[in-house]
Amino acid sequence: MLLPAALFFAAITVRSGQGDLRSGCSPDDPVIATLAEGAAIEVRFALNDGTGCYKVGATSGGQPVQGYLPSTALAGLEEFERERRAAADGGSVHMLSPVQALQNSLSARAGSPVLRRAVDLVNQRKPAEALQLIEPLLNPPVKDRDTLLLAGLAAYRSDQVPRAVGYWRQALDMRPDETLERFYRKLERDAASDSSTQKLYGLRVVLRYDGRSLRPDAAQSLVAILDEEFIRISNQLGCAAEERIVTIVQDRQAYLRGSDAAEWSVGQYDGRIHVALPEAGRIPPDIRRTLAHETVHACLANLPGSWPAWLHEGLAQKLSGDVLTPDALVRVRQLAASHALPRLENMSQSWSRMSPQHARESYAVALAAVDALFDNYANYGIRNILNNPGQLAAITADLDHRLGL
Repeated sequence: MLLPAALFFAAITVRSGQGDLRSGCSPDDPVIATLAEGAAIEVRFALNDGTGCYKVGATSGGQPVQGYLPSTALAGLEEFERERRAAADGGSVHMLSPVQALQNSLSARAGSPVLRRAVDLVNQRKPAEALQLIEPLLNPPVKDRDTLLLAGLAAYRSDQVPRAVGYWRQALDMRPDETLERFYRKLERDAASDSSTQKLYGLRVVLRYDGRSLRPDAAQSLVAILDEEFIRISNQLGCAAEERIVTIVQDRQAYLRGSDAAEWSVGQYDGRIHVALPEAGRIPPDIRRTLAHETVHACLANLPGSWPAWLHEGLAQKLSGDVLTPDALVRVRQLAASHALPRLENMSQSWSRMSPQHARESYAVALAAVDALFDNYANYGIRNILNNPGQLAAITADLDHRLGL
């Protein structure tokens, strides 16, 4: 769920007699479900074609459904749009879980010396070298599924998505895997919608962009910002990157098609940083904040260990300049006092399947927790905590107590 920190967007509901959720924007498209008046709606994105059509999610008969509704069917939309436009950041979510799980699994069972060496290279953030080592094993076509999975992983990590798609398709044909299949489908959409073929190299990053959406001088400015933010954030967190971190800048429609992100989202990290430009050729004034937010995710992903979602999202907000307002902090404490919030230890996984309200509250809790972390563990140091992940469980329990969770 890609939501800004500490923002509680206006509720959107279905108007009376207008609950026909359709498979498309045309009145002739089939009806997927009929939603009751007042049913809660989650806006995914708005079509920028002048039709006033929104892709939305809802619940019908106890089951989640997605489809399209016209703006005339949505109550509360005007207030929602006002708050969305006022939001300083589209937030992010740590989307790397399926890839990280695959990497961990291959690390545990790699058999041959070549595969073990390739896994080591991926773990050392040298995926391009790993791919060079593996690909000779794939000619003639290999029947070992782990080799194909590892080749796809190395290709993905080195921003060679078409190759990753090809290798993972072969592996899935050998044996289905629901988690990998979902991520594979996302990559298919990404590859189909991505026309960002021009590259610009910085000290720590490589920027991939579409020259029709971004001028070369603007691309150079983004590379400079990315390098500056990576250096600043890595100095604070102690992360390093053996290979340059890939950042992909796209126009808004390409970004939404590839990521299936919410309409207000402006950035995402899934092993590569993705950033949406609101208008072709125009760099938004808060771009540094967005890039810093996603760089924190990339930084943590390049540290040994697996970091909980609350720490990912809390640090990403904190180090990109987000501030929890006094009203939002009061709201967090009220929810904690009424036992309406989960403990931090239960906020460890991806938040992509949370309800919108739960996700908004979780972002606020994450920022409050990291604020408390900086306030109470300044002498110990965040870098020391990240270098000693075994300490995090005790610190998490202490932060739960301080926040009243």
